[in-house]
Amino acid sequence: ATGSRSKKPLRRLRNALLAVALFSLAQYLTTGTVSWPAAMYQRVSATLADYATRPDAAWRRATQTLEEIGAAREGDAVTDFDLTGRVVRIADGDTISILDHNNSQFKVRLYGIDSPERDQPYGKAARKALAQLIDEEPVGVVIITTDSYDRLVGTVYHNGININVSMVANGYAWWYQYYAPHEHALQEAESRARSQGLGLWAESRPVAPWDWRRNRR
Repeated sequence: ATGSRSKKPLRRLRNALLAVALFSLAQYLTTGTVSWPAAMYQRVSATLADYATRPDAAWRRATQTLEEIGAAREGDAVTDFDLTGRVVRIADGDTISILDHNNSQFKVRLYGIDSPERDQPYGKAARKALAQLIDEEPVGVVIITTDSYDRLVGTVYHNGININVSMVANGYAWWYQYYAPHEHALQEAESRARSQGLGLWAESRPVAPWDWRRNRR
């Protein structure tokens, strides 16, 4: 039975080749030429070309979506936000509360950064720096995910400025490489802050918040 099954694909291939040969012979005897391969190629090419140029082509939609996600993650200016509202509370250097136009309040964790804890050196300075940027100000948020504390995690913008990047660039937060390994804007902002000795980088050996939390347990 096994040998019989293994011969079936070969039999089908042989029959298909025989059908192609007979069709080609019939076309040659009728028209004096075998033109069907070229005609089929042109038809397939035209179909593919038409699909590729269609505005609703799946590959085009996928590319656009990836570009939008990349822009949001990289911190480029955007026009559409997942959440807009007024900042009503600054919990620390990387967590805020926003009141939207429906008077619903949302806690937002700034994506890709980690500021010093409140009881850590520069913790109060980081909170003050964030408050000076956006406290009681209108902001827009591009939401990336939701964390284990049910907080929205996203990139915050105010007047076209990426606040996440600003906090890192001013030396009041680390680039949270573990959770945001591909955020080149944050990486470059931290590199510049380090080289210029800004904020917490004025210290010779500042302790990263994740190490501080681990040592305090």
